[in-house]
Amino acid sequence: MLSALLLLAIIASSVTAWVVNNGTTCYVYPESLTHFGQPVDDTPSILQAFELCGTNGSVILQNYTYNINQVMNTTTLVNCDVELHGEMKWSDNIPYWLGHSYSVTYANLSTAWFFGGENVTFQGFGKGQFNGNGQAWYDENRNNSNQPGRPIGFTILNAKNLWMDGVSWRQAQFWHSFISHSQNVTMSNIYMNSTSNNQWFTVNTDGTDTWNSRDISFYNWTVEGGDDCIAIKGNSTNIYSKNITCYRTHGMPIGSVGQDPTHPDFVNDIVYEDVHLINSTNGAWIKAWQGKATNVTNNGDAGGGGGGYINNVTYRNFRIENIGQPISITQCVYGHDPSVCDTSRLQISNVTWENITGTSHFDVASIIHCSRLVPCPGLKFIDVNITTVNASLGRPSLPQIQLCANMIGQNATGEDATNIPCHGFAPNDMPNVLYRNWPELSSEVILSVVVPEAQRNNCLHPGPNNTAAGCDPPPY
Repeated sequence: MLSALLLLAIIASSVTAWVVNNGTTCYVYPESLTHFGQPVDDTPSILQAFELCGTNGSVILQNYTYNINQVMNTTTLVNCDVELHGEMKWSDNIPYWLGHSYSVTYANLSTAWFFGGENVTFQGFGKGQFNGNGQAWYDENRNNSNQPGRPIGFTILNAKNLWMDGVSWRQAQFWHSFISHSQNVTMSNIYMNSTSNNQWFTVNTDGTDTWNSRDISFYNWTVEGGDDCIAIKGNSTNIYSKNITCYRTHGMPIGSVGQDPTHPDFVNDIVYEDVHLINSTNGAWIKAWQGKATNVTNNGDAGGGGGGYINNVTYRNFRIENIGQPISITQCVYGHDPSVCDTSRLQISNVTWENITGTSHFDVASIIHCSRLVPCPGLKFIDVNITTVNASLGRPSLPQIQLCANMIGQNATGEDATNIPCHGFAPNDMPNVLYRNWPELSSEVILSVVVPEAQRNNCLHPGPNNTAAGCDPPPY
């Protein structure tokens, strides 16, 4: 039964569907309230609220569950405040989303919701939640990668001066979020958790990715998912991430970049600071495509040959626990053929890893392979102290090694010193995800590495039963 307060509000206000329009404020109520609790598509009401109150107004979704069965585009907001006190739950109608999701242009990906405008706030107050019904997608996708039509849950597009705070994501369909062609965006106090309850992994459930955007800040995030935690794609400038905790992710990457020969990627002024990575495949790393295009990749995509540069990147104050590859640079991120893995002309320069401490799953602390055609200047370690999990537990352990190739000034001294030890040559086709210690890897052909199933379902890879899989590092 509707409350007396709600009835009075409806009588006193202009009502469109289940939108209560009180001047410049629109209150949205779910259709289920008049359908005996049965879920009904709330998309039309939500879109109506944005149409009525999206300019110089407020849109308030109350503490209920809202069923989202259709795509949404709300990118013309101006001076608009959005409040989400309940849950927005996307349907698991996979055929609909595969046929209707909006293209985001990047890498043939798509989204369920475009959100943007100028001078916009979106507050969840620590209880507002997006529920992507992701298990249906994990089961349908079956550990594959970039499935066309599988939607990013929430894409910030063409936004300027946008603040999002106190919102959580659960069971994302694909990437949790994406920021595209936007400026001055802050996302703070964010919680994301996408985990599978069976043998199918949460592949490509990035926390967020930036692309063609500048002046973006991320504060106070916790992410558990099956891919990158916070990733910086091409043409991103002045991106700052602080106080980020990531469980079982692919860490904090710059990239991948250099995929499209017709659109160079430029990445400038990136800072990751105060980051805690736990049981993750990767840590602080940079990934670029090879310089020659290829049609077959292990990413379910194709590309290579793109130009541009990555410059002025800082990874500072990282606490890592059981990380597969703590520090790495690769310029052949999806290459299968080592003969083309030194063909990239995308320049990587001025990268600093500072105060990086903790444990690696394997015996490799860092793998840095810059392209032979554009060696990397200005790389530097400051107070990097990584040990193996075995050594940290007092068990027999192989010594930690650092592998490198094509770094400018490797042997420099004084203020120009890289302080990066180099115990061996980093292969140009080193896998993105390690699955063995270096002595075993170095004696095999690394080409087209596929992580064995037995190694995938461990602490470094999201699986249904981590306790049963075990988290012990490999014996030396």
